[in-house]
Amino acid sequence: MRHASLLTLTLPLFALLFSSVARADEPPVPDQPKVEVDQSKYEVDRTTLYGDDARIPQPMTAIATTSFSYTNIGTDPTYVSSPFPKLGPGCFTSAGSAQPCYSTFAGNTAQPGEQMILTGELGVLPHISVMGNIMVGVGGPGAVPSPDVGGTLAARFQLLPDSWTHTHLVLSGGYIREAYNPPAYDDDNNVWVPGTAEGINAAYLQAAFSGDIGPIRAGGMVHAQHTFADGRDPLDVMVDLNASYRIVGDFRAGVEYVGQDLEEAFDPGAEGGARHFIGPVASYQLWHRRITIIGGPSVGLSAISPDFVARVAASVGF
Repeated sequence: MRHASLLTLTLPLFALLFSSVARADEPPVPDQPKVEVDQSKYEVDRTTLYGDDARIPQPMTAIATTSFSYTNIGTDPTYVSSPFPKLGPGCFTSAGSAQPCYSTFAGNTAQPGEQMILTGELGVLPHISVMGNIMVGVGGPGAVPSPDVGGTLAARFQLLPDSWTHTHLVLSGGYIREAYNPPAYDDDNNVWVPGTAEGINAAYLQAAFSGDIGPIRAGGMVHAQHTFADGRDPLDVMVDLNASYRIVGDFRAGVEYVGQDLEEAFDPGAEGGARHFIGPVASYQLWHRRITIIGGPSVGLSAISPDFVARVAASVGF
């Protein structure tokens, strides 16, 4: 019994020793290579504040953007509505004289007061993405509701091959809910049409393009929108032109111009004439270029343009 117990205790020790010797004779296991994440697929390089980006995210990658803007349309709150009900719809000064109404730009751009926009874009297939945003305005003057809510839902298509790394072209189209529909003059029937504080529906098509030559980037956007409201033009056209220069590293500075109803520059129609603004823009990339921060102020270029517009935005790819 004593020998049996000793054997029982020593057998596991011999087995452990034998397995250790056997493993020592085996070749060492090589280190497993580390899987590097391709950060370039998440890069975001936005250099326009008001125009559409001329690139889309890769399949199953996304870009989230948040922006805050402030639009000053003047000191007279009657610029957006009539304080004189007996005079009917329209815009008048405090003295009762008729004046052009302030109209926001297409795509809920330059809404009076403060405005916040949350945007998400998802690449679903090569060269195809879907995008949606929600706009909330606060502190609007006059008859502009506070808060007012609008949004966009669109499909975007990259038209150029991936091998064209310095030239980009994106076509998109979708639905817009305008947050505020101001009074409009129906020049076909020569009558004023009241605005609707709860907003109005619209559909749009737009093309965005950009090109890089060394540190210089030039881009633009053409936005064509039909708004389903009486007194509005059959087609509102807004353009965005921008140019920037990579000054150092991932820092860019440039200029951006936004114009709408340019077809009314010489013959004012429902919108009361052309409206546009221009200003400097600066952008910076960080976190492996997955985040872009961009901002800048602008000034109006006509009497019915906003006096001052400022916006700051941040985008992240993931």
